[in-house]
Amino acid sequence: MIRIATTQIGENGYAVAGDEPGDLLDLAHDPVARAAGPIRYELTLDRAGQELIVRGRLEAPLRLRCSRCAQFFSTTARVSSFLRAYEWADHPEFLDVSADVREDILLEIPGFPLCRAGCQGLCPQCGQDLNDGACGCVPPGDGPSRWAALDGWQASPGRPPAPGGPGPKRRKTT
Repeated sequence: MIRIATTQIGENGYAVAGDEPGDLLDLAHDPVARAAGPIRYELTLDRAGQELIVRGRLEAPLRLRCSRCAQFFSTTARVSSFLRAYEWADHPEFLDVSADVREDILLEIPGFPLCRAGCQGLCPQCGQDLNDGACGCVPPGDGPSRWAALDGWQASPGRPPAPGGPGPKRRKTT
């Protein structure tokens, strides 16, 4: 929990830095992302009228599953412009920014993480990791198409639909 004493805010604000366990991210059962270490934060609190302004930087080491090859890789989620405003009256002694820190870090996780830009992914036929080398499967474009059986098909001409039968309905205008 990142809990800051608001009573410490002076004329020049109040700076706080530290580490918080990665468990704050609540990723223990997530299939794509896992916390890999403590969250590091450097925050500054300032009072602006009736509001508390919190700004700073966040870093969290993560293990993400590559969306192409399904292997986990290490990376760091960085938030360089954390910024939040809170009502001073709601937090006269302490301010807990844990939920907002968690939210900003989770928003930095890419929707389709890649272990590297050139990741080859998995073979769609046998599932082998193509980053480890080619598999023995025939590439899909080298064999006959699944639709090849329809190449020689000829549609026989039909007769037009009967009046009032299937087809677009027309409204009579008066």
